[in-house]
Amino acid sequence: MLRRASPAVGIRSEQDQAILVEQFRALRQQVPLMYALMLVDATFLSFASQGTVSAWWSLAMPVVLALLGGLRAAFWLRRRNVAPDPEMIPRYLLGTTIVAVVLSLGFGGWGLVLYVQADLVRRACIALYIFIGAISCCYCLQSLPRAGHIVLVCGAAPVTLCLLFSADWFLRGVGFNIVVVTTVILRMLRASHAGFIEVLTSRADMAAEQRRAQGAEQRAHQLAYHDPLTGLPNRRALAEALDTRMAGGAPLGLLIIDLDRFKSINDVHGHPAGDQLLRDVAARLSAVVGGQGSSYRLGGDEFAVIIDAEGEGARRAAHSIVHAMRKPFAAPDLVHHIGASVGISLYPNDALDRETLMRRADIALYKAKQSGRSRLCAFEPLLDAEIRRRAEIERELREAMASDALVPYYQPIVALASGAVVGYELLARWQRGDGEDIGPEQFIPIAEECGLIDALMLRLLRRACRETRGWEVSISINVSPIQLKDPWFSQKVLAVLTRERFPPQRLTIEITENALIVDAESAQQTIASLKNQGIQLALDDFGTGYSSLKHLQMLPFDRLKIDRSFVTSMERDPQALRLVHAIITLASTLDLPVVAEGIESASTARTLAGLGCAMGQGFHYGHPMPVAQIEALAAAAQPA
Repeated sequence: MLRRASPAVGIRSEQDQAILVEQFRALRQQVPLMYALMLVDATFLSFASQGTVSAWWSLAMPVVLALLGGLRAAFWLRRRNVAPDPEMIPRYLLGTTIVAVVLSLGFGGWGLVLYVQADLVRRACIALYIFIGAISCCYCLQSLPRAGHIVLVCGAAPVTLCLLFSADWFLRGVGFNIVVVTTVILRMLRASHAGFIEVLTSRADMAAEQRRAQGAEQRAHQLAYHDPLTGLPNRRALAEALDTRMAGGAPLGLLIIDLDRFKSINDVHGHPAGDQLLRDVAARLSAVVGGQGSSYRLGGDEFAVIIDAEGEGARRAAHSIVHAMRKPFAAPDLVHHIGASVGISLYPNDALDRETLMRRADIALYKAKQSGRSRLCAFEPLLDAEIRRRAEIERELREAMASDALVPYYQPIVALASGAVVGYELLARWQRGDGEDIGPEQFIPIAEECGLIDALMLRLLRRACRETRGWEVSISINVSPIQLKDPWFSQKVLAVLTRERFPPQRLTIEITENALIVDAESAQQTIASLKNQGIQLALDDFGTGYSSLKHLQMLPFDRLKIDRSFVTSMERDPQALRLVHAIITLASTLDLPVVAEGIESASTARTLAGLGCAMGQGFHYGHPMPVAQIEALAAAAQPA
């Protein structure tokens, strides 16, 4: 206990430092009182010794002791309202202990001189004065036990020893009584100091626990409201910030930002590279936004910015972000080139509540992504109606697929030389419950986005195989670029053909050039697998994509299909006619038959036949028709 309370040279811990500070605070309250008690006690001793000792011992000595005590009392009084420096406290406590030794020796020695020269009664009085003074000083120094014990021992011990060894039994009794009281008081002081230390320790522990709790609360708040990867505020922080700012009524702009080409960086270079790129994006975004607003990370490669500006200011900020994200991001071993698309919604122009504001920024972002990469788009009411319609179509599309409401229609493909039907292209048709016809240009992109395209295509193929199993001509069906990424796609198609007992040789899969550039390696593997099963392959919309010659050389196509945009403009655009002629000539050189789409007149059909085109399809030969109409036409064409 005494070692712990001792003002050691070094402060070992935060708890020891707290104990020293409390010792100092207690001493600066009690030490001046101790010196005042010592002055009173010295005055009584001086008065009691008058006439028995010289003036030096009865007057000069108490004055000296009073001056020394007064100086120390002034020292402590000056520090009564001063915040203690923890580094200086051990020196103050050590100085207090040293002064206690000096003054107690002086006080005890002076009392011994007075005791020796006094009579019996005066000796008893001197002994009591000295003992009471020592006990009082010891109590005042209870927060510094070592100094208190020194005062008690050095101040009262000389006179107490004289009392114990006195020839007078009365004085011996007084001495014995002083020893007993001193022993009891020392035990009480020890217990009091232990309680003092325990209280301080408990208080320090409580303070430390409170600090730990506050630290844990701060960390929990940091995790709850900040993204751990980038350090930016997260979606929850964005929601609360929007609520707060919108409650204030000041106009603002909300920008939702989605990175372009980020997924490919994650896939090719790994998640550590992607994480570092996200940190770099966050830093650049914060630098671009600056004092105009606040940046947030919503998750994945999506960010948000609140701009303290109206429409034009929000547009300028969005443009700056798009421009900044186009610049390369330098990594230790490589340089990343990405971009960003931005959707903008404004308060109060576009929405009056947070949920609507965020949803409309997302709608604008969706439109920006549709328009291409590194674009920005501000919300317009028409966009909301479009998104709602798309959501309604998606919901009804799922229901229609579950009830097999999507049906295959067939458009004839004819030999231009003879006019005979040599095949049919399978096209999806959907009539909603209210009788409205939804064109494939509307529901096919939605099916691709929501992951329904594979199930939709296979359902239509399965039904078409049943309906056309007895026909002697082939059928063609388009596949989505997404399906070519599926390593099991060819097995799925073959499973349908096997289950429906449909010859693979009568099926033609039509693939667009754009589908080939999405993932050329996967597409090449899927096409090779389809070809190995005996399925025919056609390159659809030839001339509208990229690297056409490379595709013809690399992949085993059985025919080419000229896009209808060239065919429909042939008769009025000589350039289109020359392009069609060049495609037919190229295909002839490669021994590939050509199918022309979009033939709407007999003159166009004759022109194509004259150029060497083998087959064609279009409204001139027939609109897409359901199986019943096809079979009715076939029956009517039969000779009676």
